[in-house]
Amino acid sequence: MKGRSEFTVQGRRTSKTPLIIGLVVMAMLSGVLTFLFLNGQETRITISQPKKSAVIEKVYHGKAPNCPEKYCVSITVNGDLLFHPALWNNFRTGDEREFDFTPLFAAQSQYYAKSDIVVCDVETPIAKPGGPYAGYPIFNIPPQVLDAAKEVGYTACTTDTNHAWDQGVAGIERVIDKLDELGIKHTGTYKTEAESKEPLILNVEGGKLAIIGGTVSLNGMIADYDWRVDRLRDGDMAEHDYARMISLAKKAREQGADLVVAQLHSMQEYITYADGWQKTAAHRLIDSGEFDLVYFHGSHSVQPFELYNGVYIIYGLGNSQTVSAPQVRYVNNQGLTVRVQFASNDQREWRVAKVSYLPTLNKTGAKYAWCPLTADRPSGFCVSEVTDNQMYTRMENIMFSMGLNKDDPIIQPWLISEENLQN
Repeated sequence: MKGRSEFTVQGRRTSKTPLIIGLVVMAMLSGVLTFLFLNGQETRITISQPKKSAVIEKVYHGKAPNCPEKYCVSITVNGDLLFHPALWNNFRTGDEREFDFTPLFAAQSQYYAKSDIVVCDVETPIAKPGGPYAGYPIFNIPPQVLDAAKEVGYTACTTDTNHAWDQGVAGIERVIDKLDELGIKHTGTYKTEAESKEPLILNVEGGKLAIIGGTVSLNGMIADYDWRVDRLRDGDMAEHDYARMISLAKKAREQGADLVVAQLHSMQEYITYADGWQKTAAHRLIDSGEFDLVYFHGSHSVQPFELYNGVYIIYGLGNSQTVSAPQVRYVNNQGLTVRVQFASNDQREWRVAKVSYLPTLNKTGAKYAWCPLTADRPSGFCVSEVTDNQMYTRMENIMFSMGLNKDDPIIQPWLISEENLQN
């Protein structure tokens, strides 16, 4: 047949096609380069072996800079969102929005962008839009506060405080519903008993971190159910509350948490030392072997740091946002933002690689606006150079008053200007 290559075998004309197919199959099996000569022409057939997929090791350094291991997870915490009428009335808009608290929080955003997890403390219940609003002693604050918290970069909030029950079940549910609407994770108060029995686990690329907490007080009030607000009481209920927190920590690890953080809301206010309940609570939780960090809010004042059995304790974060108090309670106007960076090579054994601290003030000049007091002064002077330096030194001395060393390379000021230059 014209155009068809044939050859003779035992007197028969036979097509070359089966021979070619056989050679191709042999070449495929051997994985080598085969040459065929057909009609005096060289035909080259290349058979490629399947390539093995490269194994790519996952590494996640997190949002905080200078991760020293393959994996890092950073958490940033600060003090209470404590709103009084004399604060929120400065942020009325005169339109349907009613309030815009964005300027109050604005300076925080560049810090929160450098952390995997950012946790606020919702000190009080929120009202419905339009109110009625109420300040101390039974709070009911504008819900737009939480809109601003979301906008600035908070990813989770705790809600178990001494004011959690100020508006009863309705106040608790308004806070939960608003946080859910905004996509902010939360723990501390609950709509159902089943929810209260599940630990909050925050999942970021570097690992999973759980937050478990309790408040020592509800200002003498009693919730409708004991599960409604997380507690860590002093006295007859202490054993029950410690068992609850430790059990939840174990449950969190069973569910995959790499790290477990305890957050506690204390009651003794405006102090510059760790009180007896705080030390007992922190040490006992750490002695359980289930917690990797313990921090407190509620005192409305900056309190010391401690390193106990290899675990850091932050005894008081002051206030994040608050109205200015008179001179006798000037500590109320100050706060502390702290970022803790955990590092691991295998996501099993973790260590604290860096603790970055940031003393703050509730005003920038005459305006209510969160203001960092660090030497790089990204917001300018909060009050003046002299006053800012005095406040910074005062808070730093308190922080290091329980034996930690200011020269420790792990615990250093949070200088955002330097971090921004690294990008």
